Amino acid sequence: MLLILVTAVLAATARQAASSAGAAAPRDTAGAYLDADARRLVPAARSRRETIDRSITSYRTTMRERIGVGIRALRRDRMLYRRELALRIDWRRDSVTLIDVVGARQTVPIAVPKPQLPEDLKKDVGDYAFDPADDRLTVGWGGESRSRGGRDSVQDSTRRDSVQDSTRHREDIEFKHPLAPASEADYRFAAGDSSAIVFADGRTIRLRELKIIPRRLEFRLMSGSFWIDEGSHAVVRALIRPARPFDFEQDVDENAGKIPGFVKPIRIEVRYITIDYGLWTGRRWLPRVIAMDGVATAGSVLQVPMRYERIYDIYEVGADPAAPLAPRPPVASAAEDSIARAACHEREEREKISCRCFNGRCQVFSVNLPTDTAALLASASLPPPFGSANDTVLSAGEMQQLTQGLGDLPQAPWQFSARPPRWGLGRYNRIEGLALGAQGQLELGRLTLEGTGRIATTDATLDVQGGALRETGNVRLKLAGYYRLAAVDPTARSLAIGNSLNALFLGRDDGDYFRAAGGELTIRPAITLPQSFSIRVFAEQQRVAIKRTDFSIPNLINELNVFRPNITAESADQFGASVTFRTQRGIDPERTMVSTDVTIDGATGTFDFGRASMTLRATVPVTRRVAGAIEAAGGISTGGVPIQSYWYLGGPGTLRGYDGAATTGDAFWRARAELGNRWPGARVVLFSDVARADSRDRLSLANPLASVGVGVSVMDGLFRVDLARALRSPTGWRLDLYSDAAL
Repeated sequence: MLLILVTAVLAATARQAASSAGAAAPRDTAGAYLDADARRLVPAARSRRETIDRSITSYRTTMRERIGVGIRALRRDRMLYRRELALRIDWRRDSVTLIDVVGARQTVPIAVPKPQLPEDLKKDVGDYAFDPADDRLTVGWGGESRSRGGRDSVQDSTRRDSVQDSTRHREDIEFKHPLAPASEADYRFAAGDSSAIVFADGRTIRLRELKIIPRRLEFRLMSGSFWIDEGSHAVVRALIRPARPFDFEQDVDENAGKIPGFVKPIRIEVRYITIDYGLWTGRRWLPRVIAMDGVATAGSVLQVPMRYERIYDIYEVGADPAAPLAPRPPVASAAEDSIARAACHEREEREKISCRCFNGRCQVFSVNLPTDTAALLASASLPPPFGSANDTVLSAGEMQQLTQGLGDLPQAPWQFSARPPRWGLGRYNRIEGLALGAQGQLELGRLTLEGTGRIATTDATLDVQGGALRETGNVRLKLAGYYRLAAVDPTARSLAIGNSLNALFLGRDDGDYFRAAGGELTIRPAITLPQSFSIRVFAEQQRVAIKRTDFSIPNLINELNVFRPNITAESADQFGASVTFRTQRGIDPERTMVSTDVTIDGATGTFDFGRASMTLRATVPVTRRVAGAIEAAGGISTGGVPIQSYWYLGGPGTLRGYDGAATTGDAFWRARAELGNRWPGARVVLFSDVARADSRDRLSLANPLASVGVGVSVMDGLFRVDLARALRSPTGWRLDLYSDAAL
């Protein structure tokens, strides 16, 4: 989904160029130019964009591409999909372009980790043979339709064009190019840094940064920087991102009402899109790097990070220095486009080649795909996959430069925008019963105001919180006030949908709760980055939360099936802080993966105490057919710890086979081990858990609670069903359905 979106982003700029060729001269909207250099650069770069340079008649290059799509969870991140591709391209302007596939593979690690050859490879690789005269923001992507070969190929490509045409004029999805005519109505411009390239012969090429500042918070507007060659006024580098995240309800609203509330909002946050050109033969700029980074989110349930990188290198260039610059051709008529496609189709049939046609012009190419697919899958020319031990395509210097550039991108403008309320924030537990509520947001550009409210059906108690969120390129800062039901262990997700379903349908509420009223400041990485740390500073009143219902489906069947009592939290006025650090090495379920969580927290006030805990997880291939996992955790405290700050063990996250709070204290240790088959798509797993919590002066390894069981894991532990037997009192069987397991 994210790759499709980014492709549409870049393709839209090409369509914008074509549609604006005959537009009126730009007008200087008030305040568009923030300095004299920007006023000079924009018209010059715009004029250069409306011309094409056909001096390059041929080139040879190698291309390497990789895609990585993951799923972010609490225990560990997972790799959902990845692909690597390597090509040798021999492009000819007036002849057949030759493309050799030298390496290709794709995998779905959480389901079928065995590498496979990408589908339609021979038909799709023509997109990577770019025309050097094309728009510099659409290298290799463009709005071209690919002819699929065979008698129906022209019909198919025409159909795809018709779909594109139907969306071309949708004002809610088409990106507006900063250098399009009259773009001053949408953007402000400012000159930035300058740099120079000095050659051995004394020749100097100067580059100047042009900062692109959107006037409004619209997804179709860009924010970022262009680097412009002062001699040719061509854009040779772009570092951009949408002015705001893509939001399904705001940007594609036809089906928004059909989406369940618990998966809203559906958003795509693009951290960056960068296109970088290198200077070859000291004279010509050709694409070197195309990369993007982003994450798709669905409510608080799902995060899907995505990275894309494409590298061109080792160019051999053929050129005609006498070829003059020419105006960009006008948009071809439907008849002209149809004639060009028909002519190219005849060549496809006759010469066994393929066509890429756009705007009445066709590029002809031939693909050499070796019959030895095993060699393609293991080719040394392939880039390393995302998440591998030698994960590097961009150099450390390039990544540092990119990160620094992100920090320098123009800030979003201040602007008021109200999101539609998000209704139906339901949850179920033995304190509130069914709690229903809504969430609202006010987007102010550089700041987001959020408010959430729920009401309990048991006693009409309100649960409310509101705050201000500020997100930069690297961190999210949130200042909030609240009166809410709080879980003693936030990592157990007792207030999430999983525990709610277990409480209602299975009659088991594994959480323990207290009331909290106060304020907090939280600091986390930006949503597009790995969630490697979390900082929380708070001041709050803590009070007891009373169990108010025994209603559940099992309770309807047998009135003796009741919820266990909630803890009797101690009244306290506390000021404290919590810091969590998280690391993960490895993401491939076929290889060793190790992750750690370290948390240090404490508070002063009614109670003065400090705590520290650590969790270590490892998943390893044991044999060709068996995988194993271990998890060990421990925690200790100092000072006078209130009951609500004890550790509570029990339930699928800490001690399977037992209910929540089966063992509790101000110190704990626990461990679990699992063995399952190596196929991550569907595993049968044998496991055992041991744990003990007690006062810190009495904690020992003796007499722990223990359980054994068998489970079924789907998609590398993303979904899990376990049947566990508690071995020590209270003994019994317990079925657990949960997500984010070790195996």
